[in-house]
This record gives sequence, structure tokens and C-alpha cells, in this order.
Amino acid sequence: MTLFRTLLLLALTSVLAHSASAQSVATGTVVGRVTDASTKLALSGARVSITGSALETFAGQGGDYVLMNVPVGTQSVVVNYVGYPEKTESVLVGAGTIVTRDFAAGGDTVRMEKFVIEGSAVGTARALNQQRAASSYTNIVAADEIGRFPDQNAAESLQRLPGVSLYRDQGEGRFIVLRGLNYIYTPVSLNGARVASPERGDRAAALDVIPSDALAALEVTKVLTPDQDGEGLGGAVNIKSKSPFDAAGRDAQVSLQTIYTRLTDDFGHKGNATFSDLFAGGKLGLLASVTWQERDFGSFNFEEDGYSRRGLNATAPQFFALDSLGFRDYVIQRERYGASGTAEWKPDAFTTFYVRGTYNRFTDTEDRHQLYVPFSRGAVAAINGSSLAVTGLSRVRRDIRIRKKDQELSAFSAGFEKQAGDWIVDGRLGVSKGEETRPNELTVRLRRNTADTGLRYEFNGHPYDLALTQTAGASLLDPASYTAVDRIELVNDGGVENEMNAAINVRHSLQGTMPGFLKFGGSYRSKDKESYSDVSRFAAPASFTFVNLAAAANADYPFGLKVPRLSRDAVLAAFNGNRSAFTGTVQQSDSLLEDWVSEEDVFAGYGLASLTTGRSTWLAGVRYERTDFKTRGFQIRGAGIAPTRASRDYDHVLPSVHFRHDFSKNLVARAAYSTSLARPAFGETAIYRNIADNDLEVVAGNPDLRALESKNWDASVEYYLPSLGAISAAVFLKDVSNFSYAFTVPGGDAAFPTYDLVTFRNGSDGEIKGLELAWVQPLRLFASSLDGVSFMLNGTFVDSEARYPTRPRESLAFIGQSDFTANAALTYEKHRFFARLALNYRSEHLREDEPIGGNVNEDRFIDDFTQLDLTVSYKFNRRFELFGEITNLTNEPFRVFFKSDNGQGARLAQFEEYNWSANFGLRWKL
Repeated sequence: MTLFRTLLLLALTSVLAHSASAQSVATGTVVGRVTDASTKLALSGARVSITGSALETFAGQGGDYVLMNVPVGTQSVVVNYVGYPEKTESVLVGAGTIVTRDFAAGGDTVRMEKFVIEGSAVGTARALNQQRAASSYTNIVAADEIGRFPDQNAAESLQRLPGVSLYRDQGEGRFIVLRGLNYIYTPVSLNGARVASPERGDRAAALDVIPSDALAALEVTKVLTPDQDGEGLGGAVNIKSKSPFDAAGRDAQVSLQTIYTRLTDDFGHKGNATFSDLFAGGKLGLLASVTWQERDFGSFNFEEDGYSRRGLNATAPQFFALDSLGFRDYVIQRERYGASGTAEWKPDAFTTFYVRGTYNRFTDTEDRHQLYVPFSRGAVAAINGSSLAVTGLSRVRRDIRIRKKDQELSAFSAGFEKQAGDWIVDGRLGVSKGEETRPNELTVRLRRNTADTGLRYEFNGHPYDLALTQTAGASLLDPASYTAVDRIELVNDGGVENEMNAAINVRHSLQGTMPGFLKFGGSYRSKDKESYSDVSRFAAPASFTFVNLAAAANADYPFGLKVPRLSRDAVLAAFNGNRSAFTGTVQQSDSLLEDWVSEEDVFAGYGLASLTTGRSTWLAGVRYERTDFKTRGFQIRGAGIAPTRASRDYDHVLPSVHFRHDFSKNLVARAAYSTSLARPAFGETAIYRNIADNDLEVVAGNPDLRALESKNWDASVEYYLPSLGAISAAVFLKDVSNFSYAFTVPGGDAAFPTYDLVTFRNGSDGEIKGLELAWVQPLRLFASSLDGVSFMLNGTFVDSEARYPTRPRESLAFIGQSDFTANAALTYEKHRFFARLALNYRSEHLREDEPIGGNVNEDRFIDDFTQLDLTVSYKFNRRFELFGEITNLTNEPFRVFFKSDNGQGARLAQFEEYNWSANFGLRWKL
């Protein structure tokens, strides 16, 4: 605490110095706006200073700046913006007066001594300057760059940043893994306010709900300051919506495109439109944006369902053999719709009011066709480390699951910012809602009961090259051989999360010999999360057979056996058209265990001080957060159902110290110590209890789980090249405690001391450390023949060590942590033509959506992943641009494997391929 006392003393000294100087020196105010001379875009992050003084600020999102306490007389105002020539203009400042000085920097094409900035490079400049201006280490993707990669959603737009990797679903990016920490620990905000998660039972916000076209910028803050929410072990993501003041007046843009998927030979469509204008003499800005996407595609998959050690007999060599194997053929349609609007009122340079709203909907319609082979139900005829042959196999199944998942995310906020002298006050009030529904999810399983099937599988050199051969029995290709109904199940489930948040911040600027500021504020967040599920199983009439429901096999499916599909239309017609012939039974335990409601209120307050001495700036402060948690659900024992509830409260004190040193305007070093947290998942803390007397087992949630806590050490250095490039390096170390994990406790339930308790508990801890390197560089500086060519490289090296009580004497990597992730992009832009080849790489890691296994043989690893994408475009003029994008040029599959402790090597867990897809279309800009 000595450092905090010292900083407080320095702050008080600075206040006194400021008060004395304010009485003896007459001052005025300089305000203005920094824009691009040609495009009229606001240049947020521009560094604005007064020559010969410590007065300095950075332009906000709308390019606006305010310099207070400027000495009277003729002063030189300097604007420094990476990638543009520095501009200096003189202003005459009078005592108590306000002088307006706008700057129009560069243009859509800025010519300097050895390089040219045009087109997409303007977006690179916006991102680099905003990153340089950030109060802590932050990476940014600007709107201009979002459209220059073939990214389908907000998650994919972030994957190009150092330290960021993706959790993918059906080949599309969905969640953000930040600095090797699982996506469930990455909070997402919209314009600084947390948004509700539509994910059922989870806190994680799926960014595939949000189309990338509707965004102004994506910010990844890797070191949190006290005025930010304390949640975020690896950092936090902030989505910034577009502002009508991004442009100097009326602005409009439209994009229309067609989507092609090679795997299924399907076409889809995508479009977006944005319109904004300024009114009332440029004081009122209105913006509206709409976007939609309809994409038809699919994937081909095969994956395990368990392994056992087997041999020809008990004394023969034992090998890991597949218990079951599923061959899956997915038919998918995904639709994304979004609309957003903004109204901003700026009556003067010191006042802003705003109202913002957004609505996004994501619909995933999916038919999963599966051939399910239970090798464990056959006798071993031959076996080695790469193959298994069985005879007398029964219960081979043909399945279909018909599912529609609908997610909606809406958020609305209103706020203000007011500057009066050395004081700035801002506040906001926001509400958001995330909802997921899965109505009438129907699963049908038809099987062969006759134990006469012979099958053999063999892996040819690696775990993803699999051949399956039928050696005996009635043909599995014949629908007539599937004579029994294994299961007909209908599920209706979903969840909803509502969040309300409010915040107030007060900042007092300090001038004089040690400029800086004091800042304090508070916030309140109220969240309620609900989950529900209804599960029923049905007995079928005699007419419900594979023969009557069969459709042709998918001739393009390359794995396993080409067994006919179950017809989606025929299954739905038979089930829905004659429902009275199906006898249903509600699955009580499956339904009620998922019916729960949790409520969480978070009260927070903070205080911080920032002081600048010469070129060094210190920022120190502390944040306090109190959490009140309540949950209610059900206890089930056979037919007995009883409501149950629980509650608790806890608090956190989160100190942090941040240091920044500007060796020059373009060379910045940072260091920080901070603390952060991650509250446990709602699905783990929800109260529910299922007492299974037959199994002598109690399955329960744990409302007493503690939040994860992290102590963070960070350091970085960033050099911003005059040629519109940047070189940066960052190191980090995190000490994380209170990981939760699933655990079985013999006799762990006081009410049932002879039963096993299956629940969640805290106890795991670990350390994670890493190095991030990044380099963005135009190549014209090295040779004139490379004019228009630039590259981007970044790589992140991470090492972690986690300790779990269930795996004593072992050190494991954090779930989701890759040792190495990297991005590379080569860009050519000249004479209206643009081309970019981009590579994304991620090394193997423990699968994010699976818990660790009971031993090394049960841990699932996602294999290394390399994706290559291409973007090309041609501008006919300043308004029209034709473009094309190809994603996953090399048909990189999704691969998951197990390791083995018996020398058998890597074993199949999952293999899924998507092939390449393409977008091509036309953009128009006013």
C-alpha cells in the first residue's frame, strides 16, 4: 500500500500546484475535431498537444478533442496521427475564451516521402492510433479493416489479433479464447456496457450472433483498469457501434453479396446497409444500420463415443478400441439478422447525449444424419493398435436429429458526458436481453436388433484416415434390416438472460507541474438467468419404420458406409401428422433438472489517480465489487418433486497499478499489475438435486462455488512507424486460483451419507505466461518495386500449468491454451485493386467445451489448425467496389484426438470437414 499512499500524496500535491497556478495564470480552451481531409472520417486516437507544454489529449471516437487551461496568447496546436504528416497550426487564446480549431489530416490518399496511404490503409491507421491512445494495453480492429477479411461475424473479425484465438462451431468462429484462457472467462461489452448472453446456462456471449458489418470497432483490452468491470481473466472485448459523427455529414453505404459453399454446392445471400446524417447545424446525429445473412452449408463428420481396452482374450495384448463410432452428415441453414440505431446530441464541444439500440437474431436450422456403430456389442475377432474386427454385432442405428436453435440479443442504452472546467461527468443506463430457444427438437433412432453383423475398422497411418467394412450379416445399406425403434425423443428447451446496468463516472483533471487526473465512480448490474427444458419420449406405431421413412443416401458423403438417410420430411409428416398414434412419456428428471432461475446483483465502486511526470504516467487505483446471488430450482427423488433455493453474497477488492512511458510520440512502453475475476458459470451454481436411489448417487449444482481470481503482471512496448506500421511485444504472467471442476465425493451429501455426491467444486489453480509479438509494415520503404505491398505478422507463445485435485502429481495445460498461435497476411493495394492472402494458425490444445478427463487417456485435444483465406476487390470509382472472398482455401478440417499411455499413439476423437466457401458481391458508398 506504500505505492498507493505515495501516489495519493502526489495527487494532492498536484491539486495544490494546480490551484496555485490557476490563480496566477490566465488560460483559455481549445476545442476542435480531427478528420481525414478526403473521406471526412473522424480520426479517433489523434494525439493533440500544445507545443512547449505538458498539455496533451487524444481525440475521441468522433474525432473531437478538448484542451483545457491553455495559456493565453499565440499557441501552436500539434496533431500527430500515425500514418499522416504531423500538422501544426497557430491559435490565439484569450483569457476565459473558447477557440475552435479543426484539423483535416491527409486524405484518402496521403503522399509522403517514401510511401502512399490509401483505401484499406486508412483503417489500419485508425486501429493503430486508437491502440496508441488507449490507457492500457489494447488491440483494436477498426471498421475499415473488418471488411478486408472474409469474416462472417464479430468473433472471426477478432481472430487476427495477437493473443486471440477462436472456438469454432461448424467451421465458423463463435467464442473468443483470450491469452490462452477458456472462452467462458472472456466478457463482452457493447459500447462499454455488459450485454446479456443468449447461451443457455452459460455466461459466455457467442459473438457469431453479431454480424461483423454492423460494427465501428472491436476492442480487446488485455489489462483492465479500475474504472472497468473487474470480470475478465484474460481481458475483455468491447464492441463499439457506429456513430453518426464518424463522418462529417451525410453518409451511406450498401453491400450485397452471394455466398457459395463448395461442400454442399449451396448458395446463400448476405447484405447490409448503413445511413447516417447530421442535423441542427451538425449538433444532432442519427444513424441506422441493417444487416442480414442466409447461408446454406453442411459438414461431414465421424467421431468416437468412448474407448475401452480390449484384446482377443483376457491374457492377450490389450489395445484401446472404439466402443462406438458415429458417422454424421450435417445439413445446415444459418440466418443472421441485425438492426441498430443511434441518436447523438452534441449541443457544444463539452456536452454529449446519446441513445443507442441494437437487435440481433441468429437462427441455426440443422439436420444431423448419423450411422451409429456400437463396436462394444460385438465379439472381438481381430485387434491391433490400428484396427478392430468384431462379429455378432447388434444394435447398429440410423438416426436423424431435427433441430432449430434461435438466439436473440438486444441491447439499449442511454447516456451522457459533460465537461465543465476541469471536471468531466459521464453516466449511462442500459438494458439487454439474450434468449435462446430450441423448439420441438426431434430425435429418431432406428436400429438392427439381430446380432449377426460383422464389421472391421482400420486407421491408415493416422487417426483421421479411417476405413469401415462390413464383413458379415444382412446389409446395413438395406432399410428393411433396421427393425426396431431405439428412441423417439422430443425436446423443448431454452433460456433467457436479462441484464440492467447503470454507471456514473466523475473525473477531475489536474494541471500544473504534474498534470494528471482523479477519477471515481460506481456501477450497478442486475442479472437474472433462467433455464427450462421439457423432454418426452414416445412409443411408435407399427408403420413408423425405416422402409417407410427412407431417403437416398448422400452420394457425396465420403466416410463409412453409404446407408440411406431418414427423410426429414417423411419423419416430420409421420410424427406431426399422426401424433395421437405415438404414446408419450415425460422424462421428469431430465426436464426438471434443467428448470432453474438464478439472480445476480453486482454493486461496484472505484477510485483512481493518474499523474504524469515528464514522459512517464502512473495510474493507480482500486475497485470494489459486491455480488449478491440467489438461485432456485428443484429436488427430485423418484416421483417426488420439491422446490429448493439458496443464496450467498461475496465481495472482491481489486487493486491495480499501471505505468506508461512515452520515449517519443511513437514509442510507448507500458507495465502493469492488476487483479481480475471470473464468476462461476450459472449452470454450475444453479441449485438442483437429483437423488438416484438405484445408483446410490446425488447429482447437484453448487451455489457456493467461489469466483476465479487472477493476479496479473503485464509489460509491453509498441513502436508506431511513420510509414503506417507498428512493431510491438508484450509479456504477461497470470496466477489464477479457484478453477472449478466436476467431482464425485463419496458420502459427500449430509442428507444421504451412503450416496456419492456428483457436483462441482473449487480447488484447482495454475499459472499462465506468454509472449505476444506483432509487426505491421508496408514494404515500399525497402524497395520501390514493392509499392502497394504490405504484410502483417503476429505470434503468441503461451505456457501454462494447472493443478487439479482429481489429477494429483500431474501438471496440465489450461483448457483451451495453445502453445503457439499466429497470423500472417500479405496485402497488395494499388490502382484501385486490392488483394490480401491471410493465414491463421493455432497449435493443439485441450478442447474448450469438454472437462479434463480422469487420466491422460481421456483428455480430448483439438489438433493444430491452419486456415488460409483470400480477399480481392476492385474499385470502379470512389462509390462502387466489386469484391470476392474465399474462406478455408485448403479445406482445413476440424480434428480432435486422444493421447495414449500404452504406446498406441494418437487416437481418433473427431474429424469434421467443411471445404471452402466463397462470397462475392458489390459495395456502394455515398
